[in-house]
Amino acid sequence: MGALARRWLAQLRRVVPPARAGKQVPMRVQRDLEQEQYRSELLVTVVQLAIAALLAVLYASVPPGFSPDAPVRAAPLGLTLFAVLALLRLYLALTGQLTRWLLAATVVGEMAVLMATIWAYHWQYEQPAQLSLKSTEFAYVFILIALRALRFEPVWVMLSGLTAMVGWLAILNDALLHATGNPVTRDYVTSLRSFQIHYGGEFDRLLALFMVTAVLALALLRARALLAKAVSGEQAVADLSLFFDDAVARRITGSEAEIMAGQGELRNAAILFLDLRGFTEATAALGPNDVIALLGEYQNLLVPIIKAHGGSIDKFMGDGILASFGAVARNDNHAASALAAVDAIMTAVDGWRAERRRSGKTAPDVGAGLATGEVVFGIVGERTRLEYTVIGDAVNLAAKLEKHNKVERTRAVTTRIAYELASSQGYATSRPVMAACKVAGVRDPIDLVALAAFVETAPAPLPL
Repeated sequence: MGALARRWLAQLRRVVPPARAGKQVPMRVQRDLEQEQYRSELLVTVVQLAIAALLAVLYASVPPGFSPDAPVRAAPLGLTLFAVLALLRLYLALTGQLTRWLLAATVVGEMAVLMATIWAYHWQYEQPAQLSLKSTEFAYVFILIALRALRFEPVWVMLSGLTAMVGWLAILNDALLHATGNPVTRDYVTSLRSFQIHYGGEFDRLLALFMVTAVLALALLRARALLAKAVSGEQAVADLSLFFDDAVARRITGSEAEIMAGQGELRNAAILFLDLRGFTEATAALGPNDVIALLGEYQNLLVPIIKAHGGSIDKFMGDGILASFGAVARNDNHAASALAAVDAIMTAVDGWRAERRRSGKTAPDVGAGLATGEVVFGIVGERTRLEYTVIGDAVNLAAKLEKHNKVERTRAVTTRIAYELASSQGYATSRPVMAACKVAGVRDPIDLVALAAFVETAPAPLPL
C-alpha cells in the first residue's frame, strides 16, 4: 500500500506543478508575466463592461414584468453597481494603483453585486424569498468565474468561486429563514412548480460551482507553469540572438533532436569577409574606450545591412566580420543578395567615414572579400562548448580575397564565377573584371571582379 501511495503521489506531482514553481522563474520572466496579467485585467474589465452594456440594452428593450411601485429594481441597480465597480478597477489598473488587495476586493465585490442582484429579484417581483433561487441569472456566475481565468492566476478564480458559493449559501439561508409552511420538498417536479426548495438541486448548483472553480484553478496552475516556460523560452531566444545570428538562435531553440558536434548540412552559399582597414594603427593612437566605440560604430553600421539583405553573421573576429548568405537557410538568390549587401555596405561606409572626418575622428576604411560555392553549415566543438559555423573553400577564399584588395588597390572584390552567378540571379550592376589574378594562398590564377571603386589608379580592367 505504501509503494502504491508513493506512485500515486509521484504521478500527482507530474500533473500538478508545485505551488512554488512560479516563484522560481527569473525576475525578468516574472515581470513579463506581470505585464501579461496587467493586459489580461484590462481585457477582463472591457469584457465585463461590454456584457453589462449588452444586458442594459436588452433590459431596456423589453417591457418590465413587475409593478411600477416595486420596492427595488434589481437589474438596473445591479448593472449600475457592477459597471461602477468595473470602471473603478479599470481606472486603478490604468493608473498603476491596482494592488493585489484592491484587486481581491473588486473580485469579491463584483460577485457580491451579482449575488445581491439575484437575491433582490424576490423584492422586485414582490414574491417569497425562494424565488431568488430560481433566477436564470445564476448562469452569469460561471461567466464571472471564467473571466477570472484570463489572468492566468488560480487565486482569482478560487476567490471568485468561493465568493459565489458563500453568496449562494446566503441566499439559500435567507430563503429558508423567510419561508412559510414546509419550505423543503424531496420531489423535484414539485420544487419546479412551487416555491419549495429542493436540496438536491441546490447541492447540484453548489457542486457545479465547486467543480468549475477547481477545474479552472487546476488548469491555470498547469497553464501558468507552461506559460512561464514559454516566456523563458522566448527570452532565451532573445538572449541567444545577442550571441548568435537570429536564424541560428531559432535553430538551436527549435531543434527537435539533441544538438551535438558533427551535425552539418551542405549548402550553396555566398561568404562575405569584412575587415576594418588600419584598425591596428588606430588602436595604437586611441584609448581603450575609443577603440571599443569605433568597433561598436562599425559593427552597428554593417550588421543591419547584412541582415537586411538576408545574410547571417557567422562570427566577429576582432575587427573582422564573417557573414554568409544561404548557409543558415537556403536562399536561391544568395549571390545576388551578397553583392547587393556589399554595394550597400560601401555606400554606408563612405557616409560614416565622412561623418567621422567632420568630427575630427579617425576614419578607417572597410575591405570586403566575397566568394561563392558549396559550404558545410554545421556544429563544431566539444560537447561542453559548441559553435555553429560555415566550413569550406569559399570561406577560406573570401578571407584571402579581402586581403588581396591591398594588391589590387580595391575596397571589395569577388570572383568572376560569383559575379556571373549573381548576375543570373538578378544582380544587374556592371563591374570591371580583373583577369588571371594571382591571389596569395590560391594555387591557380583566378578572374576577379572589383565591387568597389579603386582607391588609386589600377591596371585597366578587362571588359566583361
